[in-house]
Amino acid sequence: MVDKTQLQPLTSRELSDVTDLLTIEELLVKKYTQAASQLSELKLQQFCLDMAKRHEDHYQRLFQSLQQHHPNPVQ
Repeated sequence: MVDKTQLQPLTSRELSDVTDLLTIEELLVKKYTQAASQLSELKLQQFCLDMAKRHEDHYQRLFQSLQQHHPNPVQ
């Protein structure tokens, strides 16, 4: 059984992949938010806002997971 408090550092490839996913999720949040602001139909506007929230949640979970593997990122 793997001890979850002692996670192994990510490989450079894994780190690159997670960074790419963070970028994609951030872009999706911006796109859905922008689309919502341009829509006049309330149901479509709410759908876009819901999708923006979903992708913001994905971003946060990915970021938290990244912090578990690299608790002290280099700035």
